Amino acid sequence: MKELLLDILTEWGMSSIYILIFAVILLISKFFKRIIYKDNVDVQLTEKDNVAYGISIGGYFIGVFAIYVGALIGPSVDLLQDIINVVAYALGGIAIMFLSSWVNDHGIFRRVAIRKEIKEKHNIAAAIVQLASLLASGLMIAGAIKGEGGGPLQALVFYCIGQVFLVLFTKGYIKFRSYDIQHQIHEGNIAVAFSVAGKMISIGLIVMIAIGHDFQGWGKTFIMICMDGTIMIFLLLVVSYFFDKLIIPKSDLDYELVEDKNIGVGVLDFCVNLMVSLLVLFLF
Repeated sequence: MKELLLDILTEWGMSSIYILIFAVILLISKFFKRIIYKDNVDVQLTEKDNVAYGISIGGYFIGVFAIYVGALIGPSVDLLQDIINVVAYALGGIAIMFLSSWVNDHGIFRRVAIRKEIKEKHNIAAAIVQLASLLASGLMIAGAIKGEGGGPLQALVFYCIGQVFLVLFTKGYIKFRSYDIQHQIHEGNIAVAFSVAGKMISIGLIVMIAIGHDFQGWGKTFIMICMDGTIMIFLLLVVSYFFDKLIIPKSDLDYELVEDKNIGVGVLDFCVNLMVSLLVLFLF
């Protein structure tokens, strides 16, 4: 009985340590954001009541959380070494997330000044898209750092592969739509923003799965990542299309999103994409 109680207390003690570390990581990530982007969270949220900024920084913190969890579930050595590894990977991952955010803003939404739209125009559509971008990046980085057998170099290479996947497939989706997604985001179309956000987060989830393989040599692991990522994203796009037709068979999705600016349909499309990507997550 004493041994059982001791084991329970030890487990709770270790959990408490990691919760405290996460609180410190959040404070550090807030400091990083303020230094890099010249943001003042208190001013934006409490003085300017900027809802768009609240959505955006919420996405940033969720992305940080995803990275922290990815660091937590990595290979274990002993308590002290695990804490050092978790902190190092988490802080490194946060630094890389800033790079991902810049790449996504300029590589995917280059005609929309996302941060300006959020801070100056309080554009909620832009904030939703940035939330999705940050969360997708956080998931992708979490996938890169959680695998076993490769170390920091493997994590960095896997991140680069994942970032290419995220940009290429999101740009491809935007390019082949019948309407100008970037213009719709600039104009504050929340329905379109939800639809695009669903695709980005879903692609981020799938990339996380694809690059989360344990390291088995560069050649074999690279082939597995490319095949898994391509097949699963293709499945996401195809299955999501048919789910939309199944759920709203008598309506044209693009018309509802662009002409009617139907937020309900945008949220539904977001949920459909998320459901499909989570289904892929559990199946693969």
